[in-house]
Amino acid sequence: MRVETLALFLSVAQYRSISHAARQHYISQQGASAAIKGLEAELEVALFDRTPTGLQLTGAGQAIAKEVQALLDAYRRVQVAAALGDQRWEGEQLTVVSMPFVTNRLDAMFSEYDSMAVGPRLRIVEQSLLEIARMYAQDESGALFLVALPSFAEGIDQRVVDDFNPLVECELMVACAASHPLASRGHATPEDLGSMPIACYCEEFLMRILTHIMAGGHPNIQLLTSNLAMIGRAVASGEMITFTDSLSTFLDRPDPNTVVRPIRPEVLFRVGMLGVADESGPAARFARFMRQYLSLSCSTYLERHGTASALAADASGGEVNS
Repeated sequence: MRVETLALFLSVAQYRSISHAARQHYISQQGASAAIKGLEAELEVALFDRTPTGLQLTGAGQAIAKEVQALLDAYRRVQVAAALGDQRWEGEQLTVVSMPFVTNRLDAMFSEYDSMAVGPRLRIVEQSLLEIARMYAQDESGALFLVALPSFAEGIDQRVVDDFNPLVECELMVACAASHPLASRGHATPEDLGSMPIACYCEEFLMRILTHIMAGGHPNIQLLTSNLAMIGRAVASGEMITFTDSLSTFLDRPDPNTVVRPIRPEVLFRVGMLGVADESGPAARFARFMRQYLSLSCSTYLERHGTASALAADASGGEVNS
């Protein structure tokens, strides 16, 4: 019984769809269906009933899903403990200066780190990419700077590009309610972004990407706010779409009432760090934790999108483009 199969089982239960869960786990629908059938054979019990509205957990499936969730929660904590290793940071508080867009992408990692790490909590300061470039050039405090860079580098400070160490590649995606017309389609287009009402997180980086996507057009933003709860309500109502990304979709527990679709042409960006030269300081230690966390918690994701070392090799010489 593989952990990956148990995670797939929970996704099928939450999405009520094998095809939707398969996309979440980067496997084929046939592979996902075979894995679920294999799990039912191993447990000698039917886990799902087919209904007109999708797959429904059987009574036994509901009881098993509850135990599987507890098992996967414990397994994730094992991964965090392994990523932490024997690091103990008593007396050293690390300041992480991060773009809001990046903080939201890595929220699950920050939360799990704070719940298990021994020593001072992280001090997280959110700044725009422009302000981070200024702070990074002047910093002598040993802070860790986390940024996201798009696959196009126009208008980005050259030192940021040169000193960027990628951790993970992400694909910008669109999220909508299951009742929204986009949910029945395979992907969103720039034309959709120009016509469908959008609830958008107010962040300079996202605006930069949207400007690039629209190529002179304008996204139909009807709600621009930093209030995530307000965005969630607008999307849940079925009236608006919003943006998410492949990494967040992989790390966060799926919402069965929300459907995620890619944008075509594909929109990629990379999340990573600036500098981190002092290998003995808290910034370097936390950087090692992040790499190990992603390697352990996102192995199937990284198989598709590339490991940190592969991305760094690809970015050598100051290249940001995929």
